[in-house]
Amino acid sequence: MKRDWIWYFSVMGLIALFLILYETNVFANLTKEDTEVVRVENPQAASDATEQEEEQEEILDGEFTVINKEKNMKDEEVVKNERQAEDGIIPSRISIPAIDVDASVEEVGILDNGEMGVPEDPMKAGWFEPGTQPGNRGNSVIAGHVDSRTGPAVFYHLDQLKKGDEITVTGEDGEEKTYVVQKLESYPENQSPIEQIFGSTNEKRLNLITCTGEFIRDQGGHQDRLVVYSTLKEPVEEVEVPTNVKVSGAFVTWHAVRSDNVVGYRVYESRDDGETFEKVASISQHERKAYSESKAGEYQYYVTAVDQQGNESAPSSIAMGSYK
Repeated sequence: MKRDWIWYFSVMGLIALFLILYETNVFANLTKEDTEVVRVENPQAASDATEQEEEQEEILDGEFTVINKEKNMKDEEVVKNERQAEDGIIPSRISIPAIDVDASVEEVGILDNGEMGVPEDPMKAGWFEPGTQPGNRGNSVIAGHVDSRTGPAVFYHLDQLKKGDEITVTGEDGEEKTYVVQKLESYPENQSPIEQIFGSTNEKRLNLITCTGEFIRDQGGHQDRLVVYSTLKEPVEEVEVPTNVKVSGAFVTWHAVRSDNVVGYRVYESRDDGETFEKVASISQHERKAYSESKAGEYQYYVTAVDQQGNESAPSSIAMGSYK
């Protein structure tokens, strides 16, 4: 009889321990893989640092330098295209293949305590209806639970996303908008950068929100908020080809492509039969449209234009010097 009581209390103790570990989310923390989440202790200071970036930025691994002429541009100073203003959709589903999410989306608003609402159903996501529609310029926001008393919820694996993963939002009419993940950041619960997440911007963004970090039992929730920042995947537009490429003495020159999206040019040279060309120079958009080579008159050249996304135009017409 004494042994039976020992077994009984041992089993009950193990059950109690399991329930405590489940409530404190220990199992979730043990099973989750390494993530790309960056925890920001002081969101306001981080935001201020971003605003103080250099006037010039290097893109495409430093190949071209771009002068940021719109650094201080405000939303109200930008004339928006009417077509862009009509690009938004009312989301009904969200799909994130990288973490096997395929869930319905419902509209949510602002709660009495001033916070964004979330769906009662833990397997549904909520779109912040007072904000921006997916597809439009601005920050569109969708939130979801990470877990519930019955187990993992819709955004349980959100912290496993990587830069470059895609998020697709489907509208009520079936139209889709696909976004590409840029970064993951977590913030202390009461220090989330509201302006950065919900505020105005000239980019087309989708921000996903859920809970993360240690589960604080006394507060009935997690200590941090996870935000996944993503930008709209725009259709690839054909890059305009540079024109009027000429070889004059020791210089190769061409006319600039009149597109705000073009960041620079690549110069290709052939020193033999004009069949094999090698890149010999990268010229940024704001630089003089010229390449210098003492023996340029003996070789053949063509020039291409490159946009901010790294797309390269077709080759220009081939130019050759008077000595060829």
